[in-house]
Amino acid sequence: MPVSVLKSLEDGFVLADGGNVEELRLRGYSAPFVLEDFPDAVRLVHREFFRAGANVIRTLTGRCTRTGLDGRENGGGADRIDALNRKAVALARRAAGGEALVAGTLAPTGAFQADDAGSADRARTEWEEQVEILADAGVDLLVCDSFDRLDEARLALACCKKSALPVVVSVDVALPEGRLNKPVLREDEVTADGVPPAECARVLAGDGADVVGGGGGREPEDLWPVVLEMRNAVDIPIAFLPNGYRTNRPHWKRMREAMHVYGIEMGQYALKAAAHDVRFLGGSDGVVIRLLRSMAQALDCERKHIELRPR
Repeated sequence: MPVSVLKSLEDGFVLADGGNVEELRLRGYSAPFVLEDFPDAVRLVHREFFRAGANVIRTLTGRCTRTGLDGRENGGGADRIDALNRKAVALARRAAGGEALVAGTLAPTGAFQADDAGSADRARTEWEEQVEILADAGVDLLVCDSFDRLDEARLALACCKKSALPVVVSVDVALPEGRLNKPVLREDEVTADGVPPAECARVLAGDGADVVGGGGGREPEDLWPVVLEMRNAVDIPIAFLPNGYRTNRPHWKRMREAMHVYGIEMGQYALKAAAHDVRFLGGSDGVVIRLLRSMAQALDCERKHIELRPR
């Protein structure tokens, strides 16, 4: 069995997987009902991230909440919350094979609205329900993935802290139009509720997050100054979870397959992160298996190729 994520972070770095939702999309599958309809595809993606070098596998549960499932294709699915979350954990656990940690993934539910006082209660109820299921299903840690509002991230973190599991929180800081890549952030590079990265890190660390960091909509070069700001603000482990697409280029969302960053960039920034004591590494949307492997190769943690027995 792998050691806990906190012990691993004490000893060195942890390499989480990449954008499993996006990897499935590129193969023609849509989350979350792929969990029911094509479970082998989910298990295979998890397993390929594991073979590439990931020692944390995140569950495909970002949309497995009441709001995330209501009204979706196949006539919704809020009545299947328990089954879908447990199925996601089981598939990730099987792919990890007892050699990697399984992280239960939480994402913005869509229920939270800043101008709706009752929405916080609805979101809290949904996350508490999901956390209880994920913990009971046996995940090793929880990841609040790419929240673009600090207030919403704090609410999700509070729900996670009701469990005894370690919690990672990544924040998606808006990328202003026309930004030039520089090591110092502009004043308008803040979350959707107006909070700069360093303050996000301090607040989340104060709320009990075990790891904080940056993720979501920024490619490695654009995310790096965000992560450095966080690194200089707190003493807890920092996460670096970049996007694998050229998110500062026009029309990148429409031409995704043509907008992947190069593997050499992923590898170089993985080394840069490790050199700056940024220890929880991985990727968000667009970091497909081959890009995650580039990070693993740079860090010398790619798993050995499977050797076929002679016939």
